[in-house]
Amino acid sequence: MDKTYFLPERLKKELRKVWGIAIFGTKKEVSKKFEEILKKKRFKKVITIGDCCSLSLPSNVKIFDGKIKRRKIKKILPYSLKCKNPKGTIQKEVWKKIKRAIKENKNLFVEGEEDLLVIPSVLLAPKNSLVVYGFPKKGICAIEVNQKIKKKIKNLLKLFK
Repeated sequence: MDKTYFLPERLKKELRKVWGIAIFGTKKEVSKKFEEILKKKRFKKVITIGDCCSLSLPSNVKIFDGKIKRRKIKKILPYSLKCKNPKGTIQKEVWKKIKRAIKENKNLFVEGEEDLLVIPSVLLAPKNSLVVYGFPKKGICAIEVNQKIKKKIKNLLKLFK
């Protein structure tokens, strides 16, 4: 985890799969189902990735890039941490920033793209955390962090360049 990872073309399809629990529907339906999950289980941390999730869902840590569907948005959340992460990469420096954001419950603004940061977020989050990311035009995916999913994600990361 002390290096920069590059997404190989052949992995893009794999990453478009649902990882975790799919919560699909209207914005209202998704929010309601999400709140129910939060009430059922007491998560150590809730980490949202992406502007849409971070703006509309409660979380301890928000990781976002100021864009929705690649378009800049007007409302940017407050943040105290910042990093650079070009599209298709997980930069070496990002690991430390995400680790700090999780430890200190801080928001992280990403110059570039945050899509792949689901991977380090799952690997760095404590067990019994929830990592949530948007699934375009459908809703969200919520990954419950446990040893099994960490192993899956670690194996996926090994396929990066």
